[in-house]
Amino acid sequence: MGKIYKTKSIADALELAQEFKKKGKYNLFRGQAQNWEVIPTAGRVSKNKIQESEEQLKRLLYYFNSELSLKKYCSRIDDFFAIAQHYGLPTNYIDFTKSIDVAFYFATNSKSNKLNDNCSIICLNENDFKSFVTFSKCLYERDQVIPPYIVTDNVENLWRLQAQKGCFLFTPYDKIEMFYDFDKILFPFDSPFNKILKEDIYPERKSELEIMLDSYFDTERRIKGQKRMFSFAKELNIPITHIPEPNQFEILEKREIHKSWYSYTYRKWNFKLNEQWQDSSTQKTIHIFILKPQLEQLKKLPQIIGANLNEEYLNNKIDRRTPLVFNIKVDIKLSMKNLSLMNENCRRIWDGTRNLPFKNEEIFKIISKYLCLEIESLRKEVKTNLITLEMTNKYGSKTRFKASPENVVKAFRDDIEEVIDKNKPRPIPSELLLFINKPRYIFDFKKLIEFFKEEAIIQQIFHNRGNKNPVIFYTPSQIKVLGYA
Repeated sequence: MGKIYKTKSIADALELAQEFKKKGKYNLFRGQAQNWEVIPTAGRVSKNKIQESEEQLKRLLYYFNSELSLKKYCSRIDDFFAIAQHYGLPTNYIDFTKSIDVAFYFATNSKSNKLNDNCSIICLNENDFKSFVTFSKCLYERDQVIPPYIVTDNVENLWRLQAQKGCFLFTPYDKIEMFYDFDKILFPFDSPFNKILKEDIYPERKSELEIMLDSYFDTERRIKGQKRMFSFAKELNIPITHIPEPNQFEILEKREIHKSWYSYTYRKWNFKLNEQWQDSSTQKTIHIFILKPQLEQLKKLPQIIGANLNEEYLNNKIDRRTPLVFNIKVDIKLSMKNLSLMNENCRRIWDGTRNLPFKNEEIFKIISKYLCLEIESLRKEVKTNLITLEMTNKYGSKTRFKASPENVVKAFRDDIEEVIDKNKPRPIPSELLLFINKPRYIFDFKKLIEFFKEEAIIQQIFHNRGNKNPVIFYTPSQIKVLGYA
């Protein structure tokens, strides 16, 4: 039987946990809102949903294999499952943390908390657990399973895990407590533990990995929506017709990928995924003030804001690794919601571009043009001669945005007229994307980068600004499809 330490309050429980850790009695902790069994998420999945959860994991594995910068996560099984676990997919891993504060946060900040009901802190000594696994080796050999083990290694770019000082216990058994008794500290729930904030547990800033995972889970939501639609149609006997995709290559005289997509430049514009999480104490604030006289100079406004950004960057001694928050003040009446969106999207641009080969002034220009677009929209001065485009990656994550037809044409490969069917109009218009949406065949990658800098990133952010986790492509190296929406 595991030891149960009952305390009268959260303060007593916290003091006891700190004493245990200081003496080396336990080094890993897990907070639970109730005195539940310790069960991995896969053990809580109903039998009729096991296949669905397995399909989810297979799709995530496929996605990681479809992106060059994510393939490294497939080579280490614990990294892959750590990511799956942190994004809510059922696994045989159980969350623990090295931080007592994090454990108490999870124990007392749950919808399952009930006044005066016991919260539970699971206490684990890593060395004791390893000794138990070694001692019970014959059990796993008999069952022909991988023995339980503890994973404390860092997962690169998984900021959620790093912020939570997280680690995992892998178990091949749903009922791990039938084999190993955990020691527990119990205390009655009174109020949420407030020595650590939600943003310190779930960072608002996102790594490149987490930005890419937002794209993946957007597609997952659409897959679930499609399944519901097909199920609904089946129940009502509504026929569903699939329109076959036309042969896009019929329009091509020369079916060859432009050489720029094999260049060093292309390889350079993939995410590097090599950054550690930094807590909120390291972040700096960028202040942007847009005054009324400046608002009357819309053509010069991007340069004015850009100069403001550059000055703030230099004065605050910021480098590309610095976490930033933005404080924007505009000399016109704006709702708190609009200001909050603008601040959030400026940070989103910074985090999405700073680890790619953008120059500082290019990032400032993107932020400046985005803010100008927001101001123009509030003053109802946004251009209407734009076309709506859609981009997707290999997995099918998609985003829509508006763009100037002229800027699309500028990004075509130089020999586009030799490549396209001679019976099509000359010069080649942006409507070409109605017939073929394979960017590697019709765009020069280096020119497409300029299109992203000048318009595509700005318009993606603007078009999707109401979404909590929008799909945004910051580099053309990620996209497989670019066409009319």
